[in-house]
Amino acid sequence: MRLRSVKLVLVMASLLVAAAAQAQSVSRSTFNVLQRVQKIMEEERYADALAELEVLVVDTQNNPYDNALANQYLAHTSIMLDNPQGTRAALEAGLANTGLPEDMRAEMNLFYGTVLLGEEEYELARIALADWIAVAAYPQPSQIFSFAYANYMSGNVAQAEPLVDRAIGSAVQPLEPWYQLYYRILFDLKKFELAGSVLHGMISRNPANQMYWRMLVSHYQQLERPGDALATIMTAYLNGSIDSQSDFKQIVSLYGYLDAPEKGARMLQEWLANGELPSDPKILKQLGNLWLMARERESAVVVLKEAATLAPDGRTFELLGGIYFEEEEWPEAYTAYQNAIRVGGLEEPFRISLLAGISAMRAEQTEDARISLEIAAESEQFKKQAEALLKRLDDG
Repeated sequence: MRLRSVKLVLVMASLLVAAAAQAQSVSRSTFNVLQRVQKIMEEERYADALAELEVLVVDTQNNPYDNALANQYLAHTSIMLDNPQGTRAALEAGLANTGLPEDMRAEMNLFYGTVLLGEEEYELARIALADWIAVAAYPQPSQIFSFAYANYMSGNVAQAEPLVDRAIGSAVQPLEPWYQLYYRILFDLKKFELAGSVLHGMISRNPANQMYWRMLVSHYQQLERPGDALATIMTAYLNGSIDSQSDFKQIVSLYGYLDAPEKGARMLQEWLANGELPSDPKILKQLGNLWLMARERESAVVVLKEAATLAPDGRTFELLGGIYFEEEEWPEAYTAYQNAIRVGGLEEPFRISLLAGISAMRAEQTEDARISLEIAAESEQFKKQAEALLKRLDDG
C-alpha cells in the first residue's frame, strides 16, 4: 500500500476554508492564500500550489492555527505530487502546534494515521488514530476499520477485535477485506468457532470465491479436523468452486490421511486419465503409495514402474523391491533393489544391500547374493546379519 493509494477526501479544501472563516479562527490573509491555492489545485497545478503553501507555512509560524491549516493543505498537495516525505513532514509540523482546537487536531491525526498506514508504519499509525478516535464524535465505519487494521498489524490483536466488529456492524455494506481481517483476528485469538462462522458467512456471500473455500479447508486442517477439511474441499469440488491441480492433490492426500486410500487412488487415477493432472513421476508415485495403502499391490506395481521409467528414483525402486519381497517374487525383488542402489538417493543404502542379498539368496543367485551381503557387512548396523548369511552361503 503506497501513499498515492490513500489519497484522502477527508475534507474538501474549500469546505475547510469556509468552516475556518465562519468560525473566525483563521486570519484574513491566510484565508485569502488558501482560497487562491484551492483554485490552483482545482486546475491540478500542484507544484504551484506547493510553492504558495511553503511560503505560507513560513509566514504563519507565529500563528498556530493558521500554521496547522497551512501544513494540512501542504500535506494534501504533497500527496498529489507523490511526495510521502513531504506529506509526513507537513502533518508532523502541523500537529506540533500546541493549543489547536480538539476537532482540528483529531482531523489531522486521522489524516496522519491514514498516511502512515499507507506507508506501513503500523505502530505510529495506531498511535495517531488512537488520538483521533478518542475524541471522534461520529467516526465512519471505514475509519474505524483503519484503526482496527493498525492495531492488528502492530500486534494489538485483542484491541483490534471489537473495532473491526464495530466497523462491520455499523456499515451499510461492509467490504469483504473487513471480514477477512475479522477472521484472521478471531483465529489468532483462538476463537475458532466464531472464526469458522465468519468464514462460512464469507462463503455464503461469495460461493464462487476459491480463496474462501481454501481458507476453510486450511482452517479445519489447522484445527486437526481432517474429516471436515475433506468434506469442505469435496463440496467445493463438486459444486465447481475449485478446480486447480493443487486442490486435486489435497483431496487425494486427505483421503489417504483419513484411511480411505482406495477412494483417493481412484479419484487420482480418474484425474490422470482425463488429463486434469499430468502423469508426472511425483503424482504417479503418490498414486502408487495410495494403492499400497489400499493393499492393491498389482495396481501399485504398474504405477510405480511407470514412475520409475519416467524418472528413475532410488526410493521408487525401493518401494517396488518391498512389494516384490513381500510377494516372494525374489528375482524381481533383487532387480528392483539393485536398481535402487544404482540410482541412489536412499536413506539406508546398506539396508537395501542386505535385502538385495536376501532376495538373491532365495532366488538362488549365489554370486549376486554374496556381492550384496559383503557390501551390507561393511555397515556396523547390518554387519552381524550379513555375516551370518554369508556363512550360510559358505556352508552351502
